[in-house]
Amino acid sequence: MHITAKVDYAVRTLVELAAVGPDPAKAEFLAKSQVIPHKFLEAVLSDLRRGGLVNSRRGPDGGYWLARSADEITIADVIRAVEGPLASIRGQRPEDVDYGGRQRHSKRCGSQCASTFAPCSKTSRSPTSRVASYPSSFTN
Repeated sequence: MHITAKVDYAVRTLVELAAVGPDPAKAEFLAKSQVIPHKFLEAVLSDLRRGGLVNSRRGPDGGYWLARSADEITIADVIRAVEGPLASIRGQRPEDVDYGGRQRHSKRCGSQCASTFAPCSKTSRSPTSRVASYPSSFTN
């Protein structure tokens, strides 16, 4: 997966905000501590705020802080906030798709094909009816 500079800066900014704690941190402080161009950081912070990952307050006591606990924020949340939606599967977010309840391909044909994504040559299913058998670690 290609990670853009914008996502990289967003992750680094959130890590810095998590380290600072609940007190608001100024954008200038975040830019200097993470060596991020200030103008670019302002755009990133705006995206993170719209995405619900950070809160902000104006004024001398203002700044930015995490909108929720750091352990509740995923990298996917950050990517969605700054880059837009991730790939969709039949119009759903990848983590909302249920892959459970499907019979493993190798149980039908007895071959070792379930360890790969390649279709088994022993079955006569049409290409349009094939269902990939994903390892359980891909759905978590």
